[in-house]
Amino acid sequence: MKVLLISVNNERDPYPVAPIGAAYIARALKDGRHDVRILDLCFVEDDFKAIGETLKAFLPDVIGISIRNIDNLTFNKSIFYLPRIRQLVEFVKENTSATLVAGGSGFSIFPEEALRYLGLDIGVVGEGEAAFTRFVDALTHGGRIDDIQNLCYMKDGKFYSNRHDHLLKKDDEKTPSPSSPPIKGGEIIESPLPRRERVRVRGTFHSSPDRSLLNNSAYLELGGMANIQSKRGCPFKCSYCTYPNIDGNKLRLREPADVVEELKEMKSDYNIDYVFFVDDIFNFPEEHAAGICEEMVKNDLNLQWTCFASPKGMTPELAGLMKRAGCRGVEFGSDAGAEKTLKGLGKHFTPDDISHAAECCKKIGLPNAHYIIMGGPEEDHSTLKETFSLFEKIRPTAVIALLGLRIYPNTRLHVTALEDGVVSKNMSLLEPVFYLSPAVDADAISLEVSEHAKDNHNWIAPGLNIRCDADMLTMLRKRGHKGPLWNIL
Repeated sequence: MKVLLISVNNERDPYPVAPIGAAYIARALKDGRHDVRILDLCFVEDDFKAIGETLKAFLPDVIGISIRNIDNLTFNKSIFYLPRIRQLVEFVKENTSATLVAGGSGFSIFPEEALRYLGLDIGVVGEGEAAFTRFVDALTHGGRIDDIQNLCYMKDGKFYSNRHDHLLKKDDEKTPSPSSPPIKGGEIIESPLPRRERVRVRGTFHSSPDRSLLNNSAYLELGGMANIQSKRGCPFKCSYCTYPNIDGNKLRLREPADVVEELKEMKSDYNIDYVFFVDDIFNFPEEHAAGICEEMVKNDLNLQWTCFASPKGMTPELAGLMKRAGCRGVEFGSDAGAEKTLKGLGKHFTPDDISHAAECCKKIGLPNAHYIIMGGPEEDHSTLKETFSLFEKIRPTAVIALLGLRIYPNTRLHVTALEDGVVSKNMSLLEPVFYLSPAVDADAISLEVSEHAKDNHNWIAPGLNIRCDADMLTMLRKRGHKGPLWNIL
């Protein structure tokens, strides 16, 4: 069959991000002998013209609508993306009889609500390679769809969702035996966390995205980097996070050699010399991160990269190995500097862990940025002062301060928001709703964070327009700066 994947994301702030999920699905469909195209709307001037021309030229049988985000996640400056996407869907339906399927990380958080809002009947929740390919095969051969994992659909006005893969059942959530063999890409790995915090690591994934269908040069020029994934799934339980609901709570690792082969291809075929590891946490498990770095050093890639990381598990040895492997910056999801707030956010680390992680980077000259969320559960003015104090003490390269937390269904934060009266039981969360601790006033905390950020030149506050001017970012990209820009703002 002929399959068109439309990536509807056109957000370029703070930088455009290539639709790697659509590229993964394209690879799987091609392997299944389907004819595939990707229409990426990030750089087009007229969405409707681009879609119309592609529909006329390609005549697809199936169209995937890839939805990366529902909104821009910015408190007090919220932009809801679905009205635009609904217009695009309506235009597509008016100009083709092809079957439409929704998917993507944003869609996966609100599958039923999004299908109803967009007027669609079929979607894929979470990973789409197997589900989408099986669905297209079922259309081709007249097969059934009610047994396709991760598929959801509307039937007679009712929403149905097939079983999701990569979610651990309660009986599976057990601590591995101490004799469990450590591995770098297989079934179970011994966690560097204390015994009470050890987690299951199950299986591997071997697929890679088809980048031949992406505008790699534009993303490198305007975004400063490409993206790559070395693992999927997140076993942690941060109160606000949707990653376990999207990728599952089973941690699946790629073999380090497989990751490096993809990096080689990116460099040789597309002249990509800077990448961002989009793993939820690059440095967990530590053995897997070290294995990737060792492979990069061994292959002398001469390629630069940045990653997301957890303060917990960062060691001087791993930091040094990462830098030797080409790492030029680490973005820590530190979230707060007060023990009380960290517990309210469901974090598995402490302020001391944050200090240690920053010190590991500082000793070897590895730039490090810390994302923090102001106003989360248990936040008050005393915890704000603790957070200010901690980051004044450790002086990382950058602190990126966000206000408020987007509330998502099926998270502990949603329960907290219900208990605190921030939202009501039957209230839809599809349009952006944010949580702010009842102990702080929105205007007061905005002013406090703004004044602190202005007085500390390593602080960036996107929602308050402090050191994140879009024109400045564009100018820096035009001057050839690669990677995240927080180290030079």
